[in-house]
Order: sequence, then structure tokens, then C-alpha cells
Amino acid sequence: MNHRKIDQLNKEAWESRVSDSNKALQLSREAIDLAQKYDYQKGLANGLRTLGFSYIRLSKHEQAGIYLEQALELFELLNDECGKSDVYEYMGIIQRSHGDYKRSLEFLYEALKLRRENNYREGESLSLYHLGVTYKYLGNLEQALECFLQSLAMAREINYWVAESYSLNNIGSIYFELGDDDNALKYYHESLTIRKNTGDKWGEAGCLDNIGYIEFKKGNFTSALSYYENSLEITKKVGDKKGEANCLFHLAEVYYQNGNDNEAQSCAQQSLAIREGIGDKKGEAEIYLLLADIRIEMTGNNGYSQEQLKYLNEALRIGEETKAIDLLYKIHKGFYNAYKQIGEFKEALVHLELFNDLEKEIHSGRINQKIVNLEITHKIEQAQKEAEIYRLRNIELATLYEESNQQKREIENQKISLEKTLDELKSAQAQLIQSEKMASLGELTAGIAHEIQNPLNFVTNFSEINSELIAEMQVEVDKGDMTVASSIAKMICENELKINLHSKRADAIVKSMLQHSRSSSGQKQPTNINALAEEFLRLSYHGLRARNQSFNAAMHTKFDDGIGEINIASQDLGRVFLNIFNNAFYSVYEKMKTLLASQVQYEPTVTVSTKKMKDSVAINISDNGDGISNKILEKIFQPFFTTKPAGQGTGLGLSLSYDIITKQLGGTINVMSEEGKGVEFMIVLPLE
Repeated sequence: MNHRKIDQLNKEAWESRVSDSNKALQLSREAIDLAQKYDYQKGLANGLRTLGFSYIRLSKHEQAGIYLEQALELFELLNDECGKSDVYEYMGIIQRSHGDYKRSLEFLYEALKLRRENNYREGESLSLYHLGVTYKYLGNLEQALECFLQSLAMAREINYWVAESYSLNNIGSIYFELGDDDNALKYYHESLTIRKNTGDKWGEAGCLDNIGYIEFKKGNFTSALSYYENSLEITKKVGDKKGEANCLFHLAEVYYQNGNDNEAQSCAQQSLAIREGIGDKKGEAEIYLLLADIRIEMTGNNGYSQEQLKYLNEALRIGEETKAIDLLYKIHKGFYNAYKQIGEFKEALVHLELFNDLEKEIHSGRINQKIVNLEITHKIEQAQKEAEIYRLRNIELATLYEESNQQKREIENQKISLEKTLDELKSAQAQLIQSEKMASLGELTAGIAHEIQNPLNFVTNFSEINSELIAEMQVEVDKGDMTVASSIAKMICENELKINLHSKRADAIVKSMLQHSRSSSGQKQPTNINALAEEFLRLSYHGLRARNQSFNAAMHTKFDDGIGEINIASQDLGRVFLNIFNNAFYSVYEKMKTLLASQVQYEPTVTVSTKKMKDSVAINISDNGDGISNKILEKIFQPFFTTKPAGQGTGLGLSLSYDIITKQLGGTINVMSEEGKGVEFMIVLPLE
């Protein structure tokens, strides 16, 4: 009887955790108290899990972490894989809030693996959603979008409104980042409708705030105020401190633009107090910048007071602590204006130079992002087109002609998108040639253009064929011969699949081009080589495991503990590790699939070792895959050379790795292979 009561409390808490986190917190506490009283371990574990989530919603991450650790221990004792996956997901959310995106991905991928193994579909849709959020924080919009679309498709399949509304909202946010406000509003309103219908006040407030910000951008201040005030009222009721702080900050921006400085300052100070309380560092810096601007307006812009300089100094302290480039360049511009106003031109010049340097760095990143944005837009359109094709299969044949015309228009849009991608690639070449890393790439432009032109020609040809088929189908529809019309429609669908195949091929070429061209700051820092290698070995392995659950491999490490930390650009070296590990795991996976049918005993194995020498560090990475023949071994570091089947690789990974090791890090990289037995890469890096 007592156990049933505890289970019922936990069930109610779990079901209300999204729509009413305060209620979930109260119910889970009651369940925990009873479970401890009656020594009911399962009830205690479930209560601690929900309580931890409730504290996350209240931005109390330290408390949440304590309860989640206790829940994890109990779930492990109970062998409850689904419960463990929930805890891993929440730990991934906490690590993301702390800015540790690597750990966030590790927890979230572990949660995804457990949920797939246990057919936990609702949990799987949420794992995909949270992976998308973390990738979005990392700036990888393409990967984020792919996760959101997978989550959305699964949520609709199983009729799970939580993941559906969350994914819709974040797809809208990606449109917003691309500057497409109309489509962003469409997705925000769709998410808002679901959240209103399901009583998800927390989510409703977030959607209202997002819509309000777009109205603010458009200059519709009255409408923006209405959305913000409604959102603020809800966040206060549900106890969403982070949401409340965001609403107050946005209200301050609207009041400031309307010239209502007193209200603007009041809202900004309230938001600052909340953000300080929940540890939102970047948010604090944003408010200090706004407060400095507000004080200028309130003093008539007759000079900077010590209070204004104090706000700028606080913003600078936080900006440097969080390394937020997008904020730092605004802060230095504010200092430049301040010191110029009071006649301290030497200080003004220092901040002007810092502002210019940071602005160039941001602008350089936007050049690469421009091509990425094209890819993302294309992927969204592709997903929408596939959804449209699925809908066509479930409607009456009488509407076939109109829907086929829509398909033709989408195919034409896809063709235009590919042509734009080719133009953008040619424009990007002029920028890439400026860097030493891409000096040799200028000679390959014609080949790259040719690689994209081939699939583009296929798209053009099949598009023209579909135009002719649609015309033929119209004739048959007019005759009333629906059998022939249906046959022609099937031919159109088959052609569309071919267009889709060659479009993805063009996408893959552009992605590889971007990876090879993307640069890092090259900043050196003390780095534990052993930890870095082990980290990327694990991430590479779990990345492949997430896509191919049947794959398992042994990983052996032989690290020289005497190496300690060396001064090196860890971001660049990490990219090299990831490229080589990905190739190694791919090789042993392919060999495993080949030998599986013949029942030959084989254990896929990847080994990494390090050794400190007199003036250098040696790193060896080997696998027991099929190896590389001597005929092509000398070509593997050439750009665009790959041993993978057509469509599975563009051959830039090892070329990029070679450039990083030899040109940026001043080391050497060599390869040995025995066909049928495996490959070994040998990297030597100087200690100085």
C-alpha cells in the first residue's frame, strides 16, 4: 500500500515536471520522504531523479547535481537502464549550463545509447533534442538542425508533445539566427500553440519571449512589450529565474529604445540581480553594457561618469573571464567612446585597436558561416520536401496534378540552391587563398568546381525530365486516365530520389571544403597530450557507436606519464587526433562487417601510445583493419584523395592533419601499413 502511494506521487511528479516544475518539486519531495521512511529504493530513486530535474528548471544546478548523483547510484543498484539514461540527460544539461560542452555531449550520447538499447522512444526523442541544443551552443548549426529534425519526426510518430514543441521552437531559433524572421515566427507560433494546449507554462513563456524579440527587431515596440510582459508574468508564477531575467532584460531594451530611461534602468537592475544569483556570467555582461548606455542617455551624453566606467569595467571583467568575443568587441568600443569623450586619447586608442582586432576575427568567422548557412537552409528545405512527399502518398489521386507541380517548384528551388552554393564556393576561394594553410588549394579550384558541377548536371537533367513528365501527366489527367497518370507520378518520384542523391553528394563536397578551410586561433596553452588523445579516442568511438549500435571495438592506450603538459595549440592537435581516430574506427568497422559472414574470429582494435624523448614527444596510433596498399600509401596526405567508397569521403581529413602537424605545430607525421593487417600513424612533436 505504501509503495503504491509513493509510485503514484512519483508518477504525478514526473508527468508535471515540464508543465509545472514547482508542483513536480513538491510531489517528488513527498515521495522521497515516504520512500526513505519505508526503505523503498525504487521510489527513492525516481523521486531524486524528478527533484534533480526540478532544480535544473529553477537554475539551481549545484543542488540538482547532488540529487542526481544519488539517483544514479540507486538506478545502478536497481539495474534500471531507463532511469540511468534520464540522469545522464540531466547531467548533460547541467554541464551545458556550465559551458562544458564536451562533457555535455558525452552524457547525452550515453543517454541516447541506453534509450535506444531499451526502446525508450520518448527518452530517445528528448536525447536528440538536447544533443541539438548542445551542438547549437557549439555553433554547429548543421548538426543541431539534424538532431532537431530527428527529434521532431520521432515525437510526431509517437505523439509526444514535449519533444515536438521543444524541437519546433529550436528550429525556429535556427531560422532566427539565419535572419529569416518570418519562418522563425511560424515555428515559434506552432510551438506556442502546443504548449498552450498542454498547459506547459514554462515553455509558453519562452515562446512568448522569442516572439517578442522578433517584434522588437522589427520595430513593433508596443507588440514586443505585450509579449514580454505576458512572458514575465508567467515566469514569475512558475519560478523560472533565467526566463524572468531574460524578460526583464528585453523589457529594458524596449524601454531604452522608447526613451523611457528610468523604466529601462529599473528593469535592467532587476535582471542583473537575478543573473548574478543564478551565475549567468554572459548575461551579466550584457546588462552592464546596457546600463552604461542608459546612463549616457540619462546624463544627456555630456561625458562619462565614474558610474558608467564602472559598468564598462564590470562588463570587461566578465567578458575576459568568459572569453566571449562577441561581447568583448562591443565592450572595447564602449571604452573607446568613453575615453575619447573625456579626452584620454591614449587609452581610447588602445581600446580602438582591440575593438578592430576582435571585429576582424568575428568577420572572418562570418565568411565561413555564410556558406554553412546555405547548407542549413538547403537541409531544412530538403526535410520539408520529404515531408510533402510523404503527405502525397496519403491523399486522393484527384489532387495529384497540383501536388506534382509543387514538387516541381521545390526541385527547381533545390537546383537554384545548389547553383548558389557553387557561386559561394568560388567567392570563398578568394578569401581562403589569403591564408598560408590554403595556399595549395588555389590550384584545385577547377577540380572542386568540377566535382560540384557533376551532381548539379544530374539535378538539371532530371529536373528537365520531370518537367516533361508532368506535362505528359497533365494530358493523362485531362483524359481521365488515372492509371497512366499514377505510373508517371511514380517515375517522377524515382527521378526525385536521384536528384536527392546527387544533392547530398554536392553537400558532402562543400562540407569537406569548409572543414579544410576552417581555421583556429592557433593559441598555445599547457596541454596534457595523454588526456587529449584519450578524450578524442573516446569521442570518436562513441560517435561511431551512436550511428552503428552493433559496432564494438577494443581501445588500448600506452601513455608515458612522464610527458606532463606541453605548450601546444590543443584545438589543432585535437582535430588531427579526431581525423585519424575516425579513419581507424571506420577501417576496423568495415573489416568486421566483411569477416562477420565468414565467422572468422576478429576483434576490432585501435591503439594509441605516447613516449617522451629528449627534445620531442612521439605519438603512435594504430589499428588492425585492412590496411592500405603500397600503391596508394604515398597519396593519402594529398587533398581530396580517399580510399572510402564514392560518396562516403572527400579526402580532406588527412591532408588537413598533415598541414597542422608539419606547418602549424612544427612536427612530422608518417604512416606505415601492411595490407590486410592494419595502419600505424607516427607523429613527432617538438617540446619547444
